[in-house]
Amino acid sequence: MIRTLACAAMLGLGVAGALHAQTIPNAVIADPAPDAQFPAKLIQLRYTSAGIALPARLFLASGGKPHPTVLMLHGFPGTEMNFDLDRAMQRAGWHVLAIEYRGVWGGGGKFSFSHVVEDGRAGLAWLRDPANDAKYFIDPTRIVVMGHSMGGFATVMLSDDKQVAGSVVISGANIGGRLAGAAGKPIDALRKDWGEDASYTNMTIEEMVADGAANAARWDWRTNAARFAGRPLLLLSSNDGLKPDADLAAAEVKKAGGTVTEIKLETDHSYNDHRIALAAAIVGWLQATFR
Repeated sequence: MIRTLACAAMLGLGVAGALHAQTIPNAVIADPAPDAQFPAKLIQLRYTSAGIALPARLFLASGGKPHPTVLMLHGFPGTEMNFDLDRAMQRAGWHVLAIEYRGVWGGGGKFSFSHVVEDGRAGLAWLRDPANDAKYFIDPTRIVVMGHSMGGFATVMLSDDKQVAGSVVISGANIGGRLAGAAGKPIDALRKDWGEDASYTNMTIEEMVADGAANAARWDWRTNAARFAGRPLLLLSSNDGLKPDADLAAAEVKKAGGTVTEIKLETDHSYNDHRIALAAAIVGWLQATFR
């Protein structure tokens, strides 16, 4: 069931998103009927990355059959967790595993952008564990990776995993390109640009620069985005200055013969005044792409 809008402008999507968001999926704005035998649940758990047990939240959709599942990767350092998106997808019949990374918000292990990618791979491994699949009704053949900002960077890096069914990048940051440009800046300038966010991790600015210097070329979207070709990709952007990164990724996917759905919302980096529009775009795309 969907609710039709008078026009896409009511979602704030503009021309770019009009073809993809004429309607608001019912799951975005209405609760489903309860399932007494297999109810929806929110489960706290720990997954393991590099031998370290890290916290995660598993949003379980109702119903006792295998569900398509999203691996949700938050940004740097995780101020915006996108739990409203997780709930909308849960209501739409998708499980969501929202993971934390090493060394963030007091968590164990060492934070680095390299470790964010490794932790994302560990999240995928958890979702593919046959014991977890059986216990939580996870369909390992329908796993979508979704990431916001830094999580979008990790989503691009995980595109080399050919078992991933599809990907969603929300205001993805081209960390490789940005850190390559940061290498020549004075440390004080980098602290001004990155310091507040980095303070919620246990990574120093010097360690961040070193991590970037060692991996910038390997992380650049120009050498990675083409790997999405052959699988569905949704690219969402806003007025936060990161759209050129999304345009770059889209161009590389198309150059490789792939297709990509692009939607731009007229809002800020956290989509503060367009959360319903954001959820509608994502849930609508998932429902149309994975029938």
